[in-house]
Amino acid sequence: MSTRPAGNRSLWLKNPYIDVAFYSCGWILILAPLLLYQEDIYQALFYSGSFAQMRAHPEYAVPAITVLVVLVINYVHRHLTFALVYGEKDEFMSRRKTYIALPVVFACLTVAFVHLDLFLILLTLSVVWTMYHSVAQKYGLTRIYSRKAGYGSAWIDRGIIFSWFAWLVMALADREKETILKFNAGRTLMDHAGWLADLSGILSALLLVVAIAFTLIYLAEEFRNRVRISIPKNLFVLSVLCLYTIFLYDLMIGYIVFAFSHALEYTAFVNMYVKKKYQQRTDASSLLSRASKHLWIYSGLFSVLIVGLCLTGMNLDGNLFSAYIVGSSFLHFLYDGWIWKLRKPDVGKPLDIGYAAAR
Repeated sequence: MSTRPAGNRSLWLKNPYIDVAFYSCGWILILAPLLLYQEDIYQALFYSGSFAQMRAHPEYAVPAITVLVVLVINYVHRHLTFALVYGEKDEFMSRRKTYIALPVVFACLTVAFVHLDLFLILLTLSVVWTMYHSVAQKYGLTRIYSRKAGYGSAWIDRGIIFSWFAWLVMALADREKETILKFNAGRTLMDHAGWLADLSGILSALLLVVAIAFTLIYLAEEFRNRVRISIPKNLFVLSVLCLYTIFLYDLMIGYIVFAFSHALEYTAFVNMYVKKKYQQRTDASSLLSRASKHLWIYSGLFSVLIVGLCLTGMNLDGNLFSAYIVGSSFLHFLYDGWIWKLRKPDVGKPLDIGYAAAR
């Protein structure tokens, strides 16, 4: 299948206000308090999951609440993926045995890693995969904007999003070693991949050349299509590159803000997508199709339920809750990779992407 030009379709995912607020600039709301309370962030990270600790240390209230907001929105966005799988009959039936078996498999794996005192390895894998997963989502949204605009090659979009991130990782590998070592996952990562820090200078220089080259290619592509240039797409790509620069200012602030932007845009995207998808369908064969009729009510109730369960888990048994979050994160990564295939017409049509048979 090939994509037709957008024609008279809107170049925005929803509209200028929603796109700017949730996809391009929403992360600024979290960045501001983190910058104001930068010196307290590391203490806030340890206090944000416990109501008792937050009450005992009111001086860290603002950064702790900020981090807590990021955490709960992340938990909500992860569970939305499970709603998309288990609440949609067609998707669930497409891999019924797999969707039934995988939660059991990963639960057993998580218990095994904990029992063998190897949980830090699982946590480190989750953190690394989370970063890749978040960047991949940025690329995916860039592709949606490109295909709605009717121009832009996948390799160019992938290149500008991933090349700058790869350079960023190498540029930070040596400079932020002390910060990375403050965290258990960071120490585990350095134990197994610390040799990259020794090569970071050479690799970052090479990757910088690659990133600059992709940027020039991207700009040339945009210039060639200047008559129909996509403002939403370029605004989003610019926001991604701005997010990368926050890591250069402060690694932990960058990680928190990046995580928030990922969860915020995913939450907005899923709600918009489900609403549009079932406006085009008359069947009521799934929970999602019925919920879509009053989406924001059901989505709000779902979010409140997940937040309540997560806050309860964080305060009753932090270790058990951490094991659940880390173990279930791999399901989230795998499921997202399966359900969001833009080349499939049933995925692209609710986004107003047209498809035509390849010649």
